Amino acid sequence: MGLYLRFRKENPDDKKLIKDNSIFIKQDPIAFESFVAEVFGRSRGGNTWVTPPSGDYGVDFEHETKEGKYLGQVKCYKDDLDFEAIAILHSNIIKQGLQSGYVITTGDFTKNARKYAEGLNIELINGVQLVDLWLEGLENGEQEIKQVIPEYV
Repeated sequence: MGLYLRFRKENPDDKKLIKDNSIFIKQDPIAFESFVAEVFGRSRGGNTWVTPPSGDYGVDFEHETKEGKYLGQVKCYKDDLDFEAIAILHSNIIKQGLQSGYVITTGDFTKNARKYAEGLNIELINGVQLVDLWLEGLENGEQEIKQVIPEYV
């Protein structure tokens, strides 16, 4: 929920805007795409780059590893994500002749979304799993620092 509140699009009609609350870190929703791409680069290795915010046809970032290229779509939602984002990403994977991709959300996925994704080789990552990847990436970064500066504790 913390990532959702950090990156969600603010509705001016909300009585409690996050940007008016000094307890929360608040970033633009577009920054969520960069955040997730960086998490993937740090936790899974390889190179990531974010696509332009408009005209991306449902691909928010690309992830290149030794195993190949993956496409990612991210959704900063409080509610469970339905299958549409999976279908759009799958279409892009097929168009580009790739094998796999990721759909990432701050919430979770509906039962229909999970059923739709079966057999498509698209990894569904919910908010809890995203935080786990984030922590894994931070740990990987710490290990890299320890290799460069052995006395780092």
